Amino acid sequence: MIERTLVLVKPDGVQRLLVGRIIGRFEERGLKIVGLRLVAVDRGLAETHYAVHREKPFFPGLVAFITSGPLVAMALEGPNAIGVVRSMVGATRPHEAAPGSIRGDLALETAQNLVHASDGAETAAAELALWFAPGDLVDYGRDVDRWVLAPAD
Repeated sequence: MIERTLVLVKPDGVQRLLVGRIIGRFEERGLKIVGLRLVAVDRGLAETHYAVHREKPFFPGLVAFITSGPLVAMALEGPNAIGVVRSMVGATRPHEAAPGSIRGDLALETAQNLVHASDGAETAAAELALWFAPGDLVDYGRDVDRWVLAPAD
């Protein structure tokens, strides 16, 4: 099943010059970038994105961190993209993330864990709509897909 999902390379990933490496991992896996933008996040967008955590004690820290510098918002597409991306990103707590995952290889602290990835289909749809305006996501074919994806029936 072809899905779309959101990935944010958080300010720590941008500041540590890891954007290219992180994007490269997703491309090497075969996922297609259908949206990409560098964003200076304002407080309103940050609070909306993290609204599910509003009543939790770490909410102010999340908002402060995500607004501390630019981030890269990316829309990815591919078969089972949500699960594939979540697996590639690794556990939220880097010390629990598997080696080979982005967080397992590149992060040390939960508060600075480099990336955000949508956790389900409904969340992905809502987050993509929050970070990308209608018409921002691009549908296109890739010649490489015949070597990455199973043939359509």
